[in-house]
Amino acid sequence: FVQMHESPYHGLNFCQGTITEMLDDPGEEIADVIRWFGIRKKIFNVHFRNIRGHKLDFMEVFPDEGSVDFSEVIKVYQEVGYKYMLMPDHVPQISGVDRQGTAFAFCYGYITALLQSIGEPRKQAWVTKGP
Repeated sequence: FVQMHESPYHGLNFCQGTITEMLDDPGEEIADVIRWFGIRKKIFNVHFRNIRGHKLDFMEVFPDEGSVDFSEVIKVYQEVGYKYMLMPDHVPQISGVDRQGTAFAFCYGYITALLQSIGEPRKQAWVTKGP
């Protein structure tokens, strides 16, 4: 797909979860898939989701529970120069009052901690003006 017509505007919303669902050994194979698209600068956004299992036999799980070691794959995104958003696309259900909000908050917190662990600076969400 990305080789059909070369353009800096032609790339993917790279759904890591969906791709791992197609791999026999996601924990070992996903890094090479990220590298293939990443060195070609074809990853424009990442759905950062984990699974437990492998092709045709998997379950979606939280980032820290699956077959893919997120503390390792985040280094691969850094290695290929990916500098855009890492986001959960959907999350497992949990119990409580705001089940979805709490689950997403956990995932975003986990992703933030991973970014900090590899030395990525925290981005400012606002602009301040000087005196």
